[in-house]
Amino acid sequence: MVDGAESGPGGIVQRLRSSIGLQFDGIRNALSMLVAAQRRRFLVASGLQATLGLLDTVGIVMMGLVAAVLASGLDPGRMPSYVKTVLEFTGLGGLTLIQSAAVLGALAVGVMLAKSVLGIFFTRFLYRFLAQQQAQVSERLVRAFLNQPLLFVQGLSTAQAQYALTSGVGLGVVITLGGASSALAELFLFAVVAVVLLFVDPVLSLLVAGIFAVAAVLLVLTFGRRTSRDAASFRESTVRMDTMVFDALSTYREAMVLNRRDSFARRFTRLAQTNAETNADMQFVLEVPKYLLEALLVVVAFLLALFQLGTKEFPAAAATVALFLTAGFRLIPAMLRFQAAETNVRRGIEGARPTFVLAHALNSEIQEIQPLTAESRAVTRLREQVETGHQGFEAAVVVDRVTFSYPGSTAPALADVSLMARPGASIALVGTTGAGKSTLADVILGVLQPDEGSVQVSGVDPVTAVQRWSGAIAYVPQAVALVDGTIRENVALGLPDSAIDDEWVWSALRQAHLADFLQSGREALNTVVGERGVRLSGGQRQRLGIARALFTKPLVLVMDEATSALDAETEDAITRTLRDLEGQVTTITVAHRLATVRFADELLFMRDGVIVARGSFEEVRAQEPDFARQAKLLGL
Repeated sequence: MVDGAESGPGGIVQRLRSSIGLQFDGIRNALSMLVAAQRRRFLVASGLQATLGLLDTVGIVMMGLVAAVLASGLDPGRMPSYVKTVLEFTGLGGLTLIQSAAVLGALAVGVMLAKSVLGIFFTRFLYRFLAQQQAQVSERLVRAFLNQPLLFVQGLSTAQAQYALTSGVGLGVVITLGGASSALAELFLFAVVAVVLLFVDPVLSLLVAGIFAVAAVLLVLTFGRRTSRDAASFRESTVRMDTMVFDALSTYREAMVLNRRDSFARRFTRLAQTNAETNADMQFVLEVPKYLLEALLVVVAFLLALFQLGTKEFPAAAATVALFLTAGFRLIPAMLRFQAAETNVRRGIEGARPTFVLAHALNSEIQEIQPLTAESRAVTRLREQVETGHQGFEAAVVVDRVTFSYPGSTAPALADVSLMARPGASIALVGTTGAGKSTLADVILGVLQPDEGSVQVSGVDPVTAVQRWSGAIAYVPQAVALVDGTIRENVALGLPDSAIDDEWVWSALRQAHLADFLQSGREALNTVVGERGVRLSGGQRQRLGIARALFTKPLVLVMDEATSALDAETEDAITRTLRDLEGQVTTITVAHRLATVRFADELLFMRDGVIVARGSFEEVRAQEPDFARQAKLLGL
């Protein structure tokens, strides 16, 4: 039920205007995701599809003439003058009435069949075109999204980002724009047929048009809000279901030990029930108008026949009734298609809302995106850089008075931090938890942008350095993320199999002390690690991450607690490997386990985002009591 303000004429008009306005805004948002040339192509294709309504109109008029000709057989002297004119103009005047009706009927059927065939062709073309645009929009969104700073990317959950970049794009491009194109075609058909009917009988046309217009408005107002509400509920429950599945798999061991698996299942069941019921409601909304409009057509046709036969001579009345019935039988399916298209537009707009928001936020980046370099060229360039030792890259890192604060934080995570690492130097970042060590590593890598100050790697900002010398900078996180693939695919992350040099893979694995384990197995580099590396131990996953970092023979290596998941023997072996790289590779290491950085060229002790001591291991121990206490506890 709606309140009094909304149920009156003014309220109905306001609701209708609001509904139309929201749909136009949504269609505009969907169009804005296409590049200018493709927008024009879509509009031209939609216009051509709409003009097919002219063929339907011609067929309707010809069927009306057929009825008039046949009805004139009962009283030839009362044949309407316009029918005689048409027969003479088309050269059918010399034929019998039956022959004339047969020719006109055949032409009418041919025109209507042609419209149907062309409609199928244009619809297929349009949706294939929109499918191509969906793929291109997804590509641009993904590339622009992945080019954003870490904090922007982390602003969306995995499920939200996945939905906005995949399902949301399909709803925004294919469903919304496809529905809008179909609705435009049906509206054009209504307009053209209305003009013809007005010419035949203005009063009757206005009366019938008014009846169906009221019916259409009532359908929109009755089901419009429900469609939008259901679409929003379906979108939200879909995202929450995806999130819950991800959470359940990520915490499987804990959920099993704590006996919480049934709790996950119950929550998922409630969401699945809501999702399924909402989907059923949306399908119901698509079906109901068909029955209502069919019933309305029967009632209107009966009243029309009574009125015409009671006020006009039989041939004229028969022609008018036939014309209106033919129009009705063509327009009722058109009204159903229009209602379905309008529902799809609503569903698409509401479902694509997260995608529209993301596209708006990334608008400037999307406009600047250039076509991807051919994969073969990118691989060749990477190989040349690795084989030439990243020629032109100077492994120097300079951090100059950097300050950085996380959004909403009252205190800076980094405050006026400076450091300089010459080529081949080893720098260790140590300090208590929350001191800003990992944040400083992220700033050096370019995944976080400083609020003040600057960072330069090889004389340029980190993002430029990564793009200019692909593979020259590498990173090992504390928790290595693995893809669901083979050892080879994980070491050469993102590269196609055809471009992976197995000798490079084995070299990196040997440096990470993982080669012996793999060579003892039958599948070797083809060993599948499973989703998130579930078939490997924690230490093996970490060593695989180290091998990934060493694959391109980097000259700058940033490690964030990279050896914390290793046993003592393997940690010592990898530490020796890293020491062998000293003088060749600039290393910046975040460490809690001080044994791994005891021999670093320079230690930086951090507290509350500030470097409070720096120097050799012994010098920092002498300067900083907290560090001296940690070293003593570890027996160093």
